[in-house]
Amino acid sequence: MDLGSVSVVIPAHNRPEKLRRLLHYYSKTNLQILVSDSSDVPFPYLSEFPELQYFHFPKEQFLLKIFKILPSIHTEYVVYCADDDFIVPQAIEQAILFLDMNPDYNSAQGHYLSYEIKKNGVDFFPAFIRNFEKDTNQSYPSERLLEYKNLYASLLYSVIRANTFIEMYNKCVEGETLKFKNLFLAEIYFNFFSLMAGKNKTLPIFYGAREKDYHSATYSTVPLSIIRSTPRYAEEYKSFLDIVVNELVSKQNIAAEIAKDLIVGILQDPKKDHIHPLKRKLLNFLNVCGPSELMKKYFRYKYKVKGLKITKGMKSYPCTFSNPEKESIIYFISAYK
Repeated sequence: MDLGSVSVVIPAHNRPEKLRRLLHYYSKTNLQILVSDSSDVPFPYLSEFPELQYFHFPKEQFLLKIFKILPSIHTEYVVYCADDDFIVPQAIEQAILFLDMNPDYNSAQGHYLSYEIKKNGVDFFPAFIRNFEKDTNQSYPSERLLEYKNLYASLLYSVIRANTFIEMYNKCVEGETLKFKNLFLAEIYFNFFSLMAGKNKTLPIFYGAREKDYHSATYSTVPLSIIRSTPRYAEEYKSFLDIVVNELVSKQNIAAEIAKDLIVGILQDPKKDHIHPLKRKLLNFLNVCGPSELMKKYFRYKYKVKGLKITKGMKSYPCTFSNPEKESIIYFISAYK
């Protein structure tokens, strides 16, 4: 398996044991690994990985620590992998093969599992269960952006062409000053920019496993709804909009006013789904008021049961059965507790 055309970018932060686990997981591949680490102290296991490209930027903001490593990317493709996740090398290879054969596609990914470490083993369940074989293949960037909000799943961890990856992060920094910092905006920015650059395909393959961490930055970052409506974030939100609107204008040659209306419309109504309107109102209310821990557990349980039912028998969702890729992940989770 030749993966020398891919750089795996790992944005690490204060989880050295999990970073060590992931690096050992990839140690038998020829992936180009770049770790951009904002931890308080340097990675203590660096000597175990002599080929690793390691960069330590203590307490650095996410977008800046990615921007600073761009000159070290010399491969054709890039893929993010969080330090507590596993993206399957065989799936990366299949994504590369697809992109090599389809130059109009800018990125590709597959199906994700979530996992939780239990006393008696590792519990797997489906993630992004409404994103089966999603093919965002419209001809125009504006059409792809409109399609993206329908049955949403993030593209952040997809295999993407390196020239797009480098360009997008160069454009969100001026000098060494970030134009915006919010992590939700950063993820939306990645999704928008990559889709404006080309098409995206979700392949019917087991792509990766993501640890369900209820204390991650996702749960502490200021949400998009607040960013859009609160005066203290107005300048940051405007800077984000300016970059995305200008990019759409340059890619499709449409009027700036039309591009802005389209982008703002997507952000105000970020996704369509098949949730009953009354249930959607309840979920929105809980998001504002903050659901209880018991309510959170209930929704997690319902999502898990629903996902297992929908994906039953699908080879790309090995939740209740084994395959070599899943067994490898279980091995590294168990070996590096």
